[in-house]
Amino acid sequence: MQLTQDQLDEFKEIFDLFDTDSNGSLTKEELASAMRSLGMSPVDEELDAIIIKTDADLSGTIEFPEFTEWVVNKVDLTSQNDLREIFSLIDLDGNGSISVDELGQLLDSLKVNLGEDELTTLIKKADRDNNGVVDYNEFVESDELWSQIKLTVGVTRSFKEILKQYTELAEKPKEGFGTINPLPYGKESAAKMGYDVSQLPDQVWESSCMCGNSFSLGPINQGETVVDLGCGAGADLCIAAGLVGETGKVIGVDMTAAMVKKARENAELCSFNNVEVIKAPFDMAQHKDIPKSVADVVISNGTFNLSPRKKCAFVQAFNCLKPGGRFYLVDVVREGNAVSETEAGSWCDCVAGAIPVSKVLELMESVGFVECEHTGFTGYRTSDNTATATFRAKKAK
Repeated sequence: MQLTQDQLDEFKEIFDLFDTDSNGSLTKEELASAMRSLGMSPVDEELDAIIIKTDADLSGTIEFPEFTEWVVNKVDLTSQNDLREIFSLIDLDGNGSISVDELGQLLDSLKVNLGEDELTTLIKKADRDNNGVVDYNEFVESDELWSQIKLTVGVTRSFKEILKQYTELAEKPKEGFGTINPLPYGKESAAKMGYDVSQLPDQVWESSCMCGNSFSLGPINQGETVVDLGCGAGADLCIAAGLVGETGKVIGVDMTAAMVKKARENAELCSFNNVEVIKAPFDMAQHKDIPKSVADVVISNGTFNLSPRKKCAFVQAFNCLKPGGRFYLVDVVREGNAVSETEAGSWCDCVAGAIPVSKVLELMESVGFVECEHTGFTGYRTSDNTATATFRAKKAK
């Protein structure tokens, strides 16, 4: 199958992220890390078999062309188990069919940029009974639909797990947060992060899962515009709205429909008329619905670690800022060399997707940020090997 340029870019980012010595090849250990970032769980025997089969030049490592060839052939189209699993992952509401919206959500999150007309055409070609959706049999028989999603199985798995967890946090906040180990969240956790929780109603805090205090990193002034990437239920949006005042504006971005709904409700509850919430993935670099060059400040709190496309997330943050704008980042990072321990954790629990402080700074600088600095740690942990760090940077004037 011929890869599109977007798909090549996607897998090159994953390849580069795990090519830790930047020598253009993946060792067995680095290949295992890359596979886990795609939602797979390889054992030693599988890794050995992949290297034997894929290492065409017998170098003992996997170069990028070999890596992409392996990824293209990873999904066995003859396996009914694979087919059923992939179908269920895309069928986000579990009703037994795939709609245009569900296909669009999936492909958007994976940086496969198709317009609405292209999505509608894909569904129509697969929709043999013309009922507007694609059922399982139609899905299996549609080669053209397969060509768009075959490469996304692992990322899709992690994507749906994240959507499910954050939907449940928005809709059922009393039932806890975390898939493997319970994680602190809500009003009590926010207070420990230094927030004055008395300034907002309890409802605003109940689904909040910040891992630090975005507002400890620098000033936000009256009349400014703030963009929050991965805004969740909107606690930080409401704090920012109070700081910028009626002459300012706050824009939240989140990919989880339930969180977007709750953020809008919380802003309304607090009577803030200067808050806009956009439903979109924050890690596509240049999403059509996210405005460019509007923000004096971009904030993000515990979100970038959830994305396998971290560089695209930093590009999006950079693009949102006006020249001279400030970037305040709070995110979970990996400590030391505890690679195997973090990868055994969950993406949803802000463990498996964590990268070291040095890599965060490197990515920030690589997309154009200046004055990049790691300013400290918040005390919030998601595992024995992951802690929350704070960062500041600017967009040059």
